[in-house]
Amino acid sequence: MLQQLQDRRFFIRSAAGAIFIAILMHMNGFFTGSPVKIALNVLILATYISRFVFRGFWQTRRMSLVFVALAAAETLAGMIWYDENVLLYFLTVIVITTTIRLSLSTKRIPMLAAMIIVAGMYTAFGGESVINFLSFVIIAIFFFFIVQSRRQRDAIYEENKRNLAELQEAYVHLQEASVTSMRNAVLDERTRIARDIHDAVGHSLTSLIVQMQALRYMIAKDPVQAEQSLGGMLEVARQGLQDIRTSIHALADDRSMSGLAPIKAQLARMEATAAITYSLEAELHEDGITAEHATLLFAVMQEAITNIVRHSEATHVDVRIFSEGGRIVLVVRDNGKANVDADANEAVLEGFGLKTMRARLEEAGGCLTFGAAEPQGFQIRAELQPLSEAEEEAKEGS
Repeated sequence: MLQQLQDRRFFIRSAAGAIFIAILMHMNGFFTGSPVKIALNVLILATYISRFVFRGFWQTRRMSLVFVALAAAETLAGMIWYDENVLLYFLTVIVITTTIRLSLSTKRIPMLAAMIIVAGMYTAFGGESVINFLSFVIIAIFFFFIVQSRRQRDAIYEENKRNLAELQEAYVHLQEASVTSMRNAVLDERTRIARDIHDAVGHSLTSLIVQMQALRYMIAKDPVQAEQSLGGMLEVARQGLQDIRTSIHALADDRSMSGLAPIKAQLARMEATAAITYSLEAELHEDGITAEHATLLFAVMQEAITNIVRHSEATHVDVRIFSEGGRIVLVVRDNGKANVDADANEAVLEGFGLKTMRARLEEAGGCLTFGAAEPQGFQIRAELQPLSEAEEEAKEGS
């Protein structure tokens, strides 16, 4: 968008400059007379217009001097052959503005020298009054500020491009760090469950072994007490079995959703902080979601939640994760203010976050689409290519 705006402004300025020069030359009768004279003046006009149109080509110091030399040669031809001293007016502006532009980052001596030379040329060949010469100086100063402003805008534009690239890189790193943090939280939970299994089952088995060792002696000495102790041992065994089942079920539940745990945490945080309810329908098992897929799903979900909280005015979000045509699909839909009557492309512009997400998905062989939903709300759909297909395409491409 910024580049298009820059190109549009450049086109308008170029067209305005070309039209202005053409009008001045026409008003001074440059396009009347013999065909050779008209052809020469058309060539001069084309040279001046090329300075606007091919700004990048004439931008360097060497090419700027070449342009001034070319304009000076054409001006000299017009003055010698057809006594068109007015051409010196255009050459004056070109020399002064070019010298000013080349002197912005250096000493001002070249600029002063050029102005003295131009003043001498004008006095010798112009044959006009001092007031007209002052008008040349004023125009030159005007062009000086235009050139200076242009250079400053170019510098700011380049700086913004660098900052945008750094921001984009930091944004990607932040998303990866968020995924890593969520993944570490899942691993910590698994470690806790494993520790609980060890503590609970280890204690039960140790107690059971000690009681069974004592039972051998009780049976011979006191069968009645041994029978009573057997009931306690059975209770310990049952409790140990129950602890094992509880821990295994917890681990199994966590395992089946390990790839989606970061997304669930995101949605829960959204509900707690923004008071936006949600429903999550996941039709995929952990085996269908690799670490790479989980990272991309988390990043898409993060961007979707950010847009929902900031722009949608929604109260509920539906999230579906399923497989379609061999691809992993994430659909996030809210009930916000967007509606199908509005142009989705105008209602929601593809900002920095969505553009970055689209690029990441396309690099991984996926795609991102978004738009208004019926009857209202906004929907984001992300499709991820299966890892096996992505690897095969990478091998074929190499």
